[in-house]
Amino acid sequence: MNRSRNLLLGLLWVLVIVVLGVAGYLGYQVFQDLSVATSNIEKYEGQEPIEPYTFLGKEAIQLAWFYRPPASGNMSSISQNFDTFVLTKQDDEERDELKELGVEAPIMQYLHFENIHDPGDCSKSPWRNQVAYNPGDFCNISENHSDWFLNNIDGSLMVSQSSSGNQNYVRMDPGNSGWRNFWLERAIEGQEKLGWDGVFMDNVEASISKFERKGFSPANYPTEDEYLSQIEQALAFYYLNYFQPKGRPLFANIISLRDPDVWFRYIQYLDGAMIEGWVVDWSDGFLSVDTWTEHMYIAEKTQTYGKQVILVSQGDQNNIERQQFAFASYLLINHGLASFRYADASAYNETWYYNNYYIDIGVPLGVRYQEGNEWRRDFSNGIVIVNPKNHTAEIITN
Repeated sequence: MNRSRNLLLGLLWVLVIVVLGVAGYLGYQVFQDLSVATSNIEKYEGQEPIEPYTFLGKEAIQLAWFYRPPASGNMSSISQNFDTFVLTKQDDEERDELKELGVEAPIMQYLHFENIHDPGDCSKSPWRNQVAYNPGDFCNISENHSDWFLNNIDGSLMVSQSSSGNQNYVRMDPGNSGWRNFWLERAIEGQEKLGWDGVFMDNVEASISKFERKGFSPANYPTEDEYLSQIEQALAFYYLNYFQPKGRPLFANIISLRDPDVWFRYIQYLDGAMIEGWVVDWSDGFLSVDTWTEHMYIAEKTQTYGKQVILVSQGDQNNIERQQFAFASYLLINHGLASFRYADASAYNETWYYNNYYIDIGVPLGVRYQEGNEWRRDFSNGIVIVNPKNHTAEIITN
């Protein structure tokens, strides 16, 4: 009799433990953080649950404008429709016009992080999208500071061409203290003397994949980790010595990403970052579900650190289904610190407006959640549904 009772009690305890375990698991699923469950959840563990949910922004839809003024010249349209702004050093007049039109957000100056322009003549004016922008700068650096360059293993300079193919850019060594000081000195000049509100650095590499494609091998950095470590230290130098204490935003376009951990190593020394090929590829194709999931995770987790993220999806202007898929994916993960743009990299000076930018969907009521192959998110005035497997999306308003 006692033996039967003990057996029954043992079974009851097992049942209690199972029930509590299931309840705990379900609770975690309901209140888990922005990383949400994926097929590779073990890669994305370790964040605190979001409970209760709070939307950090004013509006669910925020758009980003960069890098040059619109070809149409209609600055009023830009001021009225966009929320995040990046222009180049030569666009001072357009920057000031945006401010006169009521733009209160910081307008950041675009600067190359990784190279300087060789104008081909010491008397010619270099392009002003990088820090060696005075006539003679390239010649002076070549003659007096050749150690600032990032040499190939054979001793040659690492030269790349502009997108037009008629201008040469030369790589600089992110680990060289003289180069770091020069870059920061020129960046500060743009802030203090020319009236910019922050800096957007282009081409902050998160791997050596571009070197691999071009057959380069940095002489000073035999391993990828050594090179990336110097980039991280350069970011820390710029951020901690000027941008953070001055309260001026420092953003970066983090490119060639192979490991999300590198993104988060960099983001601690930035106020925001860009993913320029977000959730779709650079042509007319799509990313795998796993890569889509990774992009969504990076964008979400970045915001949990209080950092901003600019999400740029590439595509044809008239591909409405592709635009809606990318934009709906953005709506799934915007927690108030993300801005979006659907564009073609060759036409960043064109203004593409879509009807779904002006829907009244309200604010998010919580994080996204999964139902089968679909991801959903509830808003005060509707719902967003994205299927990353078949690349479809719905935006439904009440």
